Order: sequence, then C-alpha cells, then structure tokens
Amino acid sequence: MTQNPRNVRHSNNFNLQRRVIGFGSAFFLIAVCFVWKLVGLQVLDEGNRYRDFAKNKRIDQIVLPAGRGAIVDRNNVDLALTVPLKTITANPSEIENPREVARELSLILDTELTVLEERLLQSHRQFVYMQRQVDDEMAERVLDLEEHGIYVQDEMGRIRPGEDLALNILGRTDIDGIGISGVEKAYDSLLTGSSGLMEVERGAGGLTIPGGSHQIIDQSEQGETLILSIDRSVQFAAEEILIDGVVSANAQGGTLVAMRPDTGEIVASATVSRTLEGEVTISSDNRSVTWAYEPGSIMKPLTFAGVLEEKVAGPSSLREVPNAIAIWEDVFRDSFAHEKENWSVTEILRRSSNVGTILWAQDLGESRLYDMLVDFGLGVRTGLDLPGETRGSLPEEKKWSGTSLPTISIGQGVATTPMQMLVAYSSIANGGVRPAPSLVLGARDNDGVFELMPSGTPERIFSSETAELLTLMMEEVVSDGTGVQAQVPGYRVAGKTGTAWKPLPDGGYGEETGEMKYVASFAGFLPADQPELAIIVVIDEPVGAIYSGGRAAAPIFAEFAQFAVRQLRIPSEVERLGLEQPGRVIATTPAQAKAIAEAEAAAAEAAAEAEAEELEEITAPPAD
Repeated sequence: MTQNPRNVRHSNNFNLQRRVIGFGSAFFLIAVCFVWKLVGLQVLDEGNRYRDFAKNKRIDQIVLPAGRGAIVDRNNVDLALTVPLKTITANPSEIENPREVARELSLILDTELTVLEERLLQSHRQFVYMQRQVDDEMAERVLDLEEHGIYVQDEMGRIRPGEDLALNILGRTDIDGIGISGVEKAYDSLLTGSSGLMEVERGAGGLTIPGGSHQIIDQSEQGETLILSIDRSVQFAAEEILIDGVVSANAQGGTLVAMRPDTGEIVASATVSRTLEGEVTISSDNRSVTWAYEPGSIMKPLTFAGVLEEKVAGPSSLREVPNAIAIWEDVFRDSFAHEKENWSVTEILRRSSNVGTILWAQDLGESRLYDMLVDFGLGVRTGLDLPGETRGSLPEEKKWSGTSLPTISIGQGVATTPMQMLVAYSSIANGGVRPAPSLVLGARDNDGVFELMPSGTPERIFSSETAELLTLMMEEVVSDGTGVQAQVPGYRVAGKTGTAWKPLPDGGYGEETGEMKYVASFAGFLPADQPELAIIVVIDEPVGAIYSGGRAAAPIFAEFAQFAVRQLRIPSEVERLGLEQPGRVIATTPAQAKAIAEAEAAAAEAAAEAEAEELEEITAPPAD
C-alpha cells in the first residue's frame, strides 16, 4: 500500500521535533549543572576562602620581648634593670589635623615640634613612633588629649637606679635594649634572653582588640642576672671623692680603681673628666683599661722587685748616688738638689731618686728588667671583659736604645694602663703572685641558680721573700717619704708616688717652651702586713702647686681608703690586735686616740719637710 506523502512528511517532522526537544533538554540539564558548578566555585568556595582570609587577617602574631637581665653589685643591689615603660605611637592615616596634634604633643613630649609634624604628615603610613619609653605621667597626659590616632603602648626599657653611677663599667644599651658599651655590650648575649610569640586578635584598624582572643605560642625567657664584683657604696664614694680631688687639682680628669689583691676582684672603678664647660663629671669611658700613659715613679717598685729577686742588692745595700748622671747624650738627674750621697736601696725608693734607681737598674741589666716587667703584665691586656682595653706599650728588648733602660726603669718611655699598674701592685701585696683581675663574679638564671664566672689563673712571678722586703720599703715611702699624704689612721700603708711629664700630641714634653703637662699618681695597698685592698689613683694634667703624685693623688687615696676599709669591714691594726671574734669592733681608747694624734702630727711634719725638699721627682724626657 502506497503511503500518503503528506503523512510521511508529518511523521518526519514529529520525529525531528522529538529529537530537538531531547537535545534541548539535555543541553538545559548540562547548562544547569555547569551553572551550579560555577556558582559553587565562585560563590560558595570563594566565600569560604574569603572567610579564611578574613580570619587570618584578624589573627596576627606578635613578638613577646624578653626582659633584659639585671646587673647587680656583689651585694645584689641593682645597678641596671629593665622595667615596663610607655611608648607613644600614632597612625597618621587616622589623624585629620596632623599639625594641630603635633603642636599638642610637643607641649608634653621631649621631641621637637618639627619632628612630630614630619612623622604625622606621613598620611600613607599606619604606624610611627612619636616618643619611646616615657614615664607613666607623660603617657597619662597624652591619653588625656583624647586624640584619635594617637596610642600608648607598653614597652620594656633599661634604667640605672644610680643614674650615672658606675657608667664607665656598666656601659649603655640602645633604645631596643642591645648593649653598645661596657659590660652591657660584653655580656649582651647573656643578658638578652630569648623572645616569645603570641597570637592576638586585631580589629579593622589593625589594633589589638581589648579582651580579644590571644594565645601564647612560645613563652619569652628573661635574660640572666649579671653579678659584678663592685660594691655600690664603695663605687659611689670613689666617684665623689675623685671628682673633688680632680677639682682641687684643677685637673682634666682622673681614674681610681680598687681591687682585692688576693682574688683580683675589682670593688670600685671610677673615671671622671672635665667637660668643655669646665664641669667635672662621671665619664662613660673606662680609662682604667683604655688610657695608656707614662706612669713615672710608680714604676720604681717594679724595677726594685727585679733587683731584689735577682739578688743584685738588698734593702740595706749602699751605693754612692750623685745628683746627676750622663748616659749617652742624655743627663738624668734627681728632682731635688743634693750632694753625692751614700744611700741604701730603701732610702733611694723613699726619696724617689731617679739616679739611684737607674744605677741599680744598670746592675740588673736590660734582659732581667724587661723580663720582670713582662711578668708584672706590662705590655699585655689584663683580660678584663671590657671593650676597648689597650695593651699599653712596652718596647721589645731588642728594640731598646742606649737610654731605654734608664728611662723605662723610672717610668718614662713606656706606657701602661691604670689597671696594669694596679695588677702589678696587687702582685706585690699578694706575696709575689699576680692575680687575674675580674669584674664579674657570676650569673644567676631565672631559677635562681648561680654560676661562677671563670677568670684567669693567678701566676707566681717572684718570691714571697721579695714581696715582703719590697712592702717594707714601700711602707717607708708612706711613713716619711714622698707618700706621707697617703697615710690612713690605724692602718699600715705601703705605696709609691709618681709624677711624669705627659707627651704632647705633636711630640716632646714641652720642656723647651715651659708648657709641660703632668700625670700624677699614687698606687698602694693596706693593711701592709695583711693586704686586703690595693688602690691606684691617676690624675690627668693637674696644675698649680699640687701637680705631683704626692700632693694630687695621695690625698685622694687616703680619703677613699678610709671609707673603703669601713664599708668592706677591713679591721685596723688596733682592731686586729684585740680581736677575739671576726667582726668585733673595738672602740678607740683615750690612749690610742692620743697615739693616733701624735702619729698624725708627725706625718704632717714629715709631709711639710717632703714638700720643702721637693722630694717628688719630675723625670727628664726620654731621648728616644
């Protein structure tokens, strides 16, 4: 049967419609799935990503600074410590009128108006410091302004309760608490500690939300406590007495150091200097180890240590001493005129005779003199943990000229530091054993555990017999020689004065033009028979009638020693003779008081005679 063409066309059209509808439905379903997937990727997943991002922006990590360890004296009295302070900050982008805000802050802060304006005009920044580490009162005044964009934050800052006390020892830290000088620098790693880490919640402006969530990730650990050997009270007295002495001598500065000769522990180290305005103040420069100077006659006991040790002579050995001697092209003379005299070794030291010392040094010889001075520690750093220590200058023996021995033997042509000379004198006081100087006793950790700080090893450099003989000779220097003004009532003192010409920057000593400058010193120890304290005083450029070591330095020694023996509980000879128990204090009887008064009168008379005879030497400059 033949199909109707019309019916065939209708059937084909219907099938085509069905196919189109099928394909369209499938395409629609695919499109719906695609759109849904796209929405999921761009909306749902992106939303989760943005939520995570927002959370991460809201939670921040901040460093928890470690508190810097304290520095204390031998009695655990604070010398330097870290305390909470306030810091003024600003968000310049939040401040509408920066010039007006800067003007208001300038009336409170110790920062110039122009500086404050410059910081606040940085509108593109969200954080600037206005002034760091201010006190609570200043911070409260800033908060009272109620200026939007000005904030007060907590910060740890370094303070010294004694202000400039022991500044030359302690040194300084920078604004971030990093040691830049003194023991603050030398022991920075021990004092610094370790920082911690904390997560905090911040608001839209980037500031920490008060009461917001926080979590400590790593706890900060405070630095250790550094325990020094100095005594705070003794240090204070040293600085005050030294200031007065420098003022009295109209000098440019001075240094005083005190040491326990048996242990090498430094109990005080003071340095003062005159400012451009003429005021004498505590110096931040520890000149006890940084200042190399020609010591003058305090070198003579070191020379005679070699003479005695090598059995070249004994304390009572006599020799003829003229007023002057010629060596090569130079003439060396005593500072006081005298005829040719037969003097013992003791008398030569008591009178501080340059000529007599040189004659015995010649008998000792260059090699043995040089070796003895090296054993005393000259020309070598002492090993103290203080930045900038110099070794001084002791020429090698092979470089000595014909006049090196005479000049070096009397303390010219050689440069030493006050600390080197103090160690040398402590060696005599310590029975011929050179101590290793130390400034730090140890450190105490956060658990209270004390760790002893290692120091150098003491070294015997000459016999105890030589030390005993030399001590007796040096006692006579103080009892009725050039050092009578170093006497301390109730105590036997051994020591030596020194007065040296100071080299000028352009060379020479200024003797041709009469422009000589001096360095005056006194070094000694007490009680002479049982030494517990060695002291050196060095005065830089004293002028006028008290330019010598016996007049400029010895009285400072005496005044300081009188305070130190009381503070350190060093008994006098009278007390030691009557002691039944350690620490017992014996009152002075009328008879004892009379004896002391008579001794003081005799000492004053001897001092007047010494001054009249100009016993204190002014040595000739070295020819080389």
